[in-house]
Amino acid sequence: KSLLRNAELFHLMKHRADEFGFAFDNLSFDWSKVIKRSRNVADKNAGGIEFLFKKNKVDYILGEASLERAGVVTVKSKDGKTHTLEGANVLLATGVVSRAMPGLPFNGTTVIGSREALVLEKQPKSIVIIGAGAIGVEFAYFFNAFGTKVTLVEMLPNILPLEDTEASQTLEKAFAKLGIQVLTGTKVVKTEASKDGVKISVEGKKTETLEAETCLVAIGVQPLLPGGAAVKLTERGYIQTDARYQ
Repeated sequence: KSLLRNAELFHLMKHRADEFGFAFDNLSFDWSKVIKRSRNVADKNAGGIEFLFKKNKVDYILGEASLERAGVVTVKSKDGKTHTLEGANVLLATGVVSRAMPGLPFNGTTVIGSREALVLEKQPKSIVIIGAGAIGVEFAYFFNAFGTKVTLVEMLPNILPLEDTEASQTLEKAFAKLGIQVLTGTKVVKTEASKDGVKISVEGKKTETLEAETCLVAIGVQPLLPGGAAVKLTERGYIQTDARYQ
């Protein structure tokens, strides 16, 4: 959201400054500072939570946890120590990570997920975003605002396929005005990644090969499960629970 705020301000000043009574001779931006501001905001929020933990006497350990058996959690902390914690109940809130696309593994540079997109050291001149859910469209707006050539690829008929069709179509029209290329009803059939960029072959209203410096894969998320957890999983890889999430 911090990155989106930066993008919104830059877009306003670049295209509508006169409406607000502003004028610029050479409006520019510093990419590293844009990224740094968002990290500072995130770090400040995290620091606030840490303060609340200390204030309310909530113990916390930073480390890698595993659930060896019911009610027992083993944590290897960053200093190399091992902690064993026991409790009648264990709440698993380990979150999710970006789901990789088959045949197109993340490499942190030319093929990235949302986490890498948040901290890109260098702005890409061009980017193909596969998947037009919330993550895909937010990053499409962000990169476009700063001048990156953006192509958004979505397999379903509309971007934001989980939202109301009217909202999706309105956003697609807005993206078209911004110069974002939106390819809906389009399937990725072949991918190729190198240290210099990506080639993404697609089939939709037409068959073509898209070339860009970077590809952001935003096709969804998958669970980040703790080690040693002897739990049943759903077909999608999530932990199976009952009606009360047990």
